[in-house]
Amino acid sequence: MTLDANQILALAPDPASARAGSQLAAPRNWSNLGGSDAALWGECQGSGKAPYRTQIDLGGPAFKCTCPSRKFPCKHGLGLYLLRTAEPALFGQIEQPAWVRDWLQGRQVRQEKNAAPMTEPGPDAAMAAAAQARKREEKREDKVGAGLLELQTWLHDLAREGLASVRSRGQGFWDAIAARMADAQAAPLARRLRRAGSMLYQSGLRNAECLVAHELASLYLLTQAWQRIDQLAPALQADVRALLGWTMGQDDVLRQRPVADRWRVLAQCTFDDERLRVRATWLHGAGHARWALHLQYAVGTHGFEQQLAPGTEFDGDLCFYPSAYPLRAQIRRQDAARPLATGVEPCDLDGLLGTYADALAAQPFLERHPVLLGGLVPDHADHGAVRDAQGRRIALHPTFRHPLHLLALSGGHPLTVCGEWDGRTLLPLSVWHEGRLYNIDSDFMT
Repeated sequence: MTLDANQILALAPDPASARAGSQLAAPRNWSNLGGSDAALWGECQGSGKAPYRTQIDLGGPAFKCTCPSRKFPCKHGLGLYLLRTAEPALFGQIEQPAWVRDWLQGRQVRQEKNAAPMTEPGPDAAMAAAAQARKREEKREDKVGAGLLELQTWLHDLAREGLASVRSRGQGFWDAIAARMADAQAAPLARRLRRAGSMLYQSGLRNAECLVAHELASLYLLTQAWQRIDQLAPALQADVRALLGWTMGQDDVLRQRPVADRWRVLAQCTFDDERLRVRATWLHGAGHARWALHLQYAVGTHGFEQQLAPGTEFDGDLCFYPSAYPLRAQIRRQDAARPLATGVEPCDLDGLLGTYADALAAQPFLERHPVLLGGLVPDHADHGAVRDAQGRRIALHPTFRHPLHLLALSGGHPLTVCGEWDGRTLLPLSVWHEGRLYNIDSDFMT
């Protein structure tokens, strides 16, 4: 696979790694460079006696380096890939060294193992495991139910007092109820409550009270759904449980029926969620026109396992999490990635509103809905909005930090924007302009 420099830099775990990798993309930093159709490799002199051995599986891409960095890919992997893009003649088609060949063979064995059909446990073992799991579930359900009753009372009291009355209480007021939700084993609610409270004290955040009110209303709807969960359809039950913190193991997800397609990587963003770093990638199927959200998590400076570069596509199989409106998915099979062959047909505002209404009817707790909107022109007089081809105003999400980048890129001409719609505002994540996809999180870094 051949990626351009911007697509390679989009793989960086942080801006510092992107800058350091760019500085290493010079021949003087490398020795024993080589390449094949499957891989790249080279040695980069570091602070120790022995140079760092860096290698790239082009089919992923996947990276490995002997440097001590816990970032993934490290600056050496990025620098090697950037150097190959800038000066491909340096990478002659030579035989792979043993350290490259062994790594590639190990990756192939793991991929074949993951793709193999999963064996089911025997009936006795399965029954025993199910019984134990059910006991754990019942205990947790009791704790979550008690916690949600407490949250419901807290929300009733807050509705009587009003949001304006709690500003003077500070963040501690929100942290206290969040801690009780954590004790009730409803960690996602704890995070949402802390985040909602922090919005009231963020300077420059537009419509903070409105955002908090919508979040609290969503939480209240969730408490009502839990009280009636036995009356909900199984798929919607799965949504409610996921929002309350129940997780599904990756192996269980990969047992779901796979969806084969040519998956296009249209947008990606990386953000912090308390102690975790989260990378959210939106994929779009060329054949089924289906959206998929791929989430990865990392701690500290550790990198993300799978590298998905915006502006590329791959043939593969995705398995979706059970949901009344399935979006989140795991990748079961991923063939070699390549640059996007063609653009994606965007929709207009009317199409978005219709699709969103259908999605919300199926899954009323939907937090974000992917969209590719065409014909959008940034409003030069109102940086908090864009306008469609009919001049209708579309508000940008208050947390969007790059309205001037959009305005400069547009130059007054229409753009096609990929982003997330929450029913009220649009959060742009990537932009098509003159045949190129700009990923906002990586290309518009501040």
